[in-house]
Amino acid sequence: MEYTRLGPLRVSVVGLGLWQAGSRLWGTKGSARNWALRVVGEALDQGVNLYDTAEIYGWGESERLLGQALRAAGAGDDVIVATKVGGFRTTRYTILKAVKGSVKRLGRPPDILQHHWPPPIHSRLCWVARGLEEAVEKGLAHYIGLSNYPARLLEGILYCFHRLEPVSLQIQYNLAYRSPENKLIPLAHRRGLGVIAWSPLAKGALAGLRRAQTGAQKGDPVFREASRDERLQEALETVAKRYGATKAQVALAWIIAKGAIPIPGTRKPERVREYAHASSIRLSKSDVDLLDKASTRYLYKWGRCYRSLQWLRLIPSPLQYLAIRFAGGV
Repeated sequence: MEYTRLGPLRVSVVGLGLWQAGSRLWGTKGSARNWALRVVGEALDQGVNLYDTAEIYGWGESERLLGQALRAAGAGDDVIVATKVGGFRTTRYTILKAVKGSVKRLGRPPDILQHHWPPPIHSRLCWVARGLEEAVEKGLAHYIGLSNYPARLLEGILYCFHRLEPVSLQIQYNLAYRSPENKLIPLAHRRGLGVIAWSPLAKGALAGLRRAQTGAQKGDPVFREASRDERLQEALETVAKRYGATKAQVALAWIIAKGAIPIPGTRKPERVREYAHASSIRLSKSDVDLLDKASTRYLYKWGRCYRSLQWLRLIPSPLQYLAIRFAGGV
């Protein structure tokens, strides 16, 4: 496994996302404990030390399972846990309350505390910044991160931080969703933020999956586009054959070559081994260019600016909270 930096933190260039653990959208509510233990154990064996979760994944179930799996495996201090408080947390009080719950479920303070999506349009960005800073000052987390903030709002909230600086920005980013390359990723790099890529395989489409099997896949237009894009699939296959690799490994290696850290999720230990080995693939410039050319239309297909989860900004915080709580998380 190769390693890189998120601020002062040493992290593996491939992480593991735990959205699937306990998620209704992935069909794993109430059935995740056994495979979560095996998947996290295998990831640790492969040198993966970055684990990402969130309070809304199964309404805390993902955090609980991750904490249990890390303790069962005897994980050391070098393991980096990143979690996220919901974007409906917009004040110091609500953020601190959420983080205390995360610490309890994880059994440890998270290394990176992220705000999951920008607050509703009538909320103040600086309130969010104050809450995140205070969580670190109170020892409830070690570092701050942001998630799904478009360029304009990222610039706005960065202006609000006075005592601490975020170390990371987590965004949707893959070969079939390249809007972040236009403004957001360059801005993040200029401001010293490491980029974490969620859905790096477009929920399996870039691994070769052609038919949606879960609610998360059925509701994702990026999955639908990527699974049907013959030009992109052929480019992945061509490069994969050249390196004796899988499509998934090539798609992850492309993200690494772009300077971001992919956090794929899976329920199968053998997939963890496959994904981890993507860290050893060094794509040539010509192969990166080939994949860039095959996916050029995705620079603007979903808009010039980053839009993931931005529709949530139109819904007041209490309604967001109630909807997600009533659904038992996502």
